[in-house]
Amino acid sequence: MTKLTISRRLGLLIGGSLLGLAVLVATFLMTERSLIMEERQSGVRQAVETAYGLLQHHQEQASRGLISQSEARQRATQAIKSLRYSGDQYFFIQDTGLHMVMHPTSPRLDGTDVSGLKDPDGRMLTLEMNKLATSQGSGFVFYRWPKPGSDVPMPKVSFVKAFAPWNWVIGSGVYIDSVDTVIHRRIAAAVAGASLLAALLGGVGIVIARGMLRQLGGEPDAAAGIAHRIAQGDLSVDVEVRRGDEHSLLHAIKAMQESLRGLVGRVFTGSAGVASASTEIAQGNHDLSSRTGQQAAALEETAASMQELSSAVLQNSDNARRADELARQAAEARHAAEASSPRWSTR
Repeated sequence: MTKLTISRRLGLLIGGSLLGLAVLVATFLMTERSLIMEERQSGVRQAVETAYGLLQHHQEQASRGLISQSEARQRATQAIKSLRYSGDQYFFIQDTGLHMVMHPTSPRLDGTDVSGLKDPDGRMLTLEMNKLATSQGSGFVFYRWPKPGSDVPMPKVSFVKAFAPWNWVIGSGVYIDSVDTVIHRRIAAAVAGASLLAALLGGVGIVIARGMLRQLGGEPDAAAGIAHRIAQGDLSVDVEVRRGDEHSLLHAIKAMQESLRGLVGRVFTGSAGVASASTEIAQGNHDLSSRTGQQAAALEETAASMQELSSAVLQNSDNARRADELARQAAEARHAAEASSPRWSTR
């Protein structure tokens, strides 16, 4: 993933979004199809319950003696034969002996044995309807049957219910292809919307990718690699900047690289100067140390000479003191001699 370009990453993001949208739409369409099927099944059940009420009505009249049982059956059959709902949906009646009592769109079946009637898939229609109605009282049966005026079998679901007083099974069905047609229209609309959304997201993705590349100056991985090498001290890495690019991240990295090169150059030059000055200072310190040693030796010699001079001065001072003493003694002796000698008169 880290080696994918920004465009590919955005493409994957958009593709994932569209895939998620497709899953949501598919789930929605499946749910909607189930809801429509439930609505259709509920509608056909209610219609059969209404027709079932007509059978009960005529059977009650016969039970009360208002009409005969045969007349009640005939009136009920005629009334239900002409009933329609949801446009062209109809009702059919068969008995538990697997004979068709009434089929409004296929009157040739009326009064015939339909125990062997089956759809193109081999489903035994009347037998399955009778078993379901007599065992459970009512229920749904899925099969294929031609629409009125057509010989092409179409998917259909019928609701059948047993009418025990006359051993009849009344039913009606709706064609499922209308449900599929609605779903197909919804799918076409969803595909068109998804295509428009994909085009819109693709355009937005291209704009975003170009904007990011313009701001970065290149792919994020390339910029990160260059910054990493510079951080490790490699200032020789080549930073390629697009022509006219003066505001991108790579341009800033290149400017930083050049600034660091200048700074490192100045630091190197200053370091060389410091090294040279340090060498000169060390040489001067060496010379100073040598001269200091020489001066110390001279001072030692001078000190020795001063000591000798001091000794000579002391000796001279002692000699001078002795000489002074001798001179004083000599003066005293002379004075004493003069005092003791006779004075001659000059009269």
